[in-house]
Amino acid sequence: WHIDPFGHSAEQAALFAKMGFDGFFFSRIDYDDFQRREDKQTLEIVWRGSPSLGNQSDLFTGVLYYHYGAPPGFCFDWRCTDPPIQDNPKLPGYNVKQRVALFLERVKQ
Repeated sequence: WHIDPFGHSAEQAALFAKMGFDGFFFSRIDYDDFQRREDKQTLEIVWRGSPSLGNQSDLFTGVLYYHYGAPPGFCFDWRCTDPPIQDNPKLPGYNVKQRVALFLERVKQ
């Protein structure tokens, strides 16, 4: 669990990397910063937490695209009405190919 801070320190990335984390995703980011990073396709970066530790403090980091939500069409919360992924071809409603195609479409957006 991680508290939802309004900012992240370089020490945080260094500590997470030293603890064995290989990725960290967060949602809170300034709206202008988000737009700039989205336009430049830099919402995912390798965050170097400490120049003195070098790549030992590197942490793959990304900003969640849909804040805390799932991409449109992939909400599986009990309150959502998006269809589930039916991956057993023997069951009615098998839809893996369609759901994967939609997911890839969302990712490319």
